[in-house]
Amino acid sequence: MSVRPAWILVVVAACGARTGLDLGPGSADGGALSCIPGPITLTAAQPAAMFVLDRSGSMADAFSDGQSRWQVLTDGLAGTLPQVDSSLEIGALLFPSAGAGGSPRGGMMCSVPSAVDLGLATGHASALVTLLRSTGPAGGTPTADAIDVAAAALLATRAATTARALVLATDGAPNCDSSLDPATCTCADTNRGCGGQPANCLDDARTVARIAGYAAQGVPTYVIGIAGDGDPVFSDVLDAMAVAGGSPLIGSAHAYYAADSASDLDAALAAIRDQVGKCTYLTTSVPGAGGSITVSLGGVFLPYDPTGAVGWAWASESNGQIVLAAGPCDKATLAGAAPPIADVECAEM
Repeated sequence: MSVRPAWILVVVAACGARTGLDLGPGSADGGALSCIPGPITLTAAQPAAMFVLDRSGSMADAFSDGQSRWQVLTDGLAGTLPQVDSSLEIGALLFPSAGAGGSPRGGMMCSVPSAVDLGLATGHASALVTLLRSTGPAGGTPTADAIDVAAAALLATRAATTARALVLATDGAPNCDSSLDPATCTCADTNRGCGGQPANCLDDARTVARIAGYAAQGVPTYVIGIAGDGDPVFSDVLDAMAVAGGSPLIGSAHAYYAADSASDLDAALAAIRDQVGKCTYLTTSVPGAGGSITVSLGGVFLPYDPTGAVGWAWASESNGQIVLAAGPCDKATLAGAAPPIADVECAEM
């Protein structure tokens, strides 16, 4: 079975203690992980990031240096992604759908693609940049619906939940919810208002709820705000989305990764890359009820610790995901370190 986790460099090793496990039969892609007795060399989780990129009309707005938000996003990804092209599976969804256009007031286009524009795979950095340069900003900002499509693409693969993520790059003004009341809502365009159109209302609550829902399913969202010190309403929305995504920026004035230049975006992507999926391994065999497993590195067993403070722990038992604590993780990255081994014993029938 091929396994694909999501975004960031994943390295490490495992050593382990014996623990009895009561595991369900399913894996994240709906297939069954059976119990196969014996030693199994664990596979490092291949990180995967699904980029959800806002190409709405407001992304044409320029910063003080004259560069548009869309150009900053494109240049930043072009400079950063090649560094992880062979180690990171990259996918992308641009929203709204290609060809969307019209005025933000009356002709707003709120459609999203029915599938991602770029499927997850390594070597996709160039394809993503080409995709960005082949289009430009236009239409509305149906962020909630775009998150649905992108998250479904991650959930459709067997991916380590600690090594996959959505990376949402947006200017922070989601809209396109026809159920909102333009007479009472906050308008996404603070200069022109809602024009009597529900789709022009700020769709913050629904978008935040969607992001939080997928975070609860093991699909975190990192939020990159492609905006300067503009409208504080939209800055607050970016913060709310980042917190809901389960991976907020710590120790900063904002919970999202602010990027108003290519260098800021480069730093944000590097920080995200170095967080997701670290020290995660996958096994193709898990013990059922009454079975057991040990994890070792170089013949040395690590204690099983469900808190993750020492030794190793399950990130997801049913998905066969094993995570190492900080100490073993450091040792596993040493040059010449042997791959981690899991020794599985199945229950007697």
